[in-house]
Amino acid sequence: MVVRKRKKRVTKMLGQRTRGNGDTKRRRGAGGRGGRGLAGSHKHKYSKYAGKFGQEKKQVRSRKVVRELNIDLLVQKMPKLEAAGKILKEANTIVIDGSKIGFDKLLSKGELKQKIIVRNMKASKKAIEKVKKAGGEVELEENEIIEKETEEFEDVPATKEPAVEKEEIKKE
Repeated sequence: MVVRKRKKRVTKMLGQRTRGNGDTKRRRGAGGRGGRGLAGSHKHKYSKYAGKFGQEKKQVRSRKVVRELNIDLLVQKMPKLEAAGKILKEANTIVIDGSKIGFDKLLSKGELKQKIIVRNMKASKKAIEKVKKAGGEVELEENEIIEKETEEFEDVPATKEPAVEKEEIKKE
């Protein structure tokens, strides 16, 4: 059985003007703080919000995460990857497919003693050198080769016409 109790009436501060809530000016609702939210941010609360005006928010661009793999880690993981069937072994060479092992780029840290063929992966210049030195090769996609060729042409400055020809045209 639940006994309902009557709420007691608070009689502690009955004779006081503010009843323990400080100055009566503070009890005016939102007027006591100069409006709700950002009200007055261009007027009487300008100093509080001055840094927020006139600035554009920076757009966050999502970037593709490149999963990188060093040669030493690749050598270390080879037995496990071979057991899982993600690496193929052909005669003396090991064929590594980047899409199967889940990596996008091969980096040059470490030493390579086995002959490997790397497919579907990007590779740094030093990594390519190390793979070739071990007797293997890196098969790059056609898009990557085209990008490298265009980078070479971007370095060459555009030729300007000599100013002498323009002056001769003006004289005629």
